[in-house]
Amino acid sequence: MILSVDDSLNTLFSRYKVLNSEGYAVLSATDGVQALQIFYQNIVDLVLLDFDLQGMHGGLVAEAMKAAAPDVPIIVVSGVEVPEHYIAMCDGYVRKGDGPEVLLGAIRQLLSPTSLPAIDRSLKVS
Repeated sequence: MILSVDDSLNTLFSRYKVLNSEGYAVLSATDGVQALQIFYQNIVDLVLLDFDLQGMHGGLVAEAMKAAAPDVPIIVVSGVEVPEHYIAMCDGYVRKGDGPEVLLGAIRQLLSPTSLPAIDRSLKVS
C-alpha cells in the first residue's frame, strides 16, 4: 500500500492512475493531518510525500511518520527546494516534473522483493 500525499488533487489523481496501472494499491491524502491519520490507521509500505503542504509542511509529517515507523520508506516528491536535513531523514527524493518513470524507479528500488513487510502500527498508542 502506497500513501500518496499532495495538496494538488490533479497531482494525486495523476499519481493514482500511474501507480494503479503498475499494480500498486494507493491511499491519498491532501494535507499533513489527513496523511498522519491514514498512516496511523493503515498498513503502509511506502509514502510519497509533497514537502510544500498547507498547514503542516512535509518535513513535520515525515518526522512524525519516522518516529512511529522508522522502517517505512518515505520519498519526498516536491517542486520546491527541500532543506537537506529533511531529505536526509527520508529514503528518497524526486523532483516534481521528473516524470513517472523516475518516480516508479525510486519506488521499485525501495519496494524490492527483499524489502521488509509493512509494520502494523494499529496496536501502538499515539
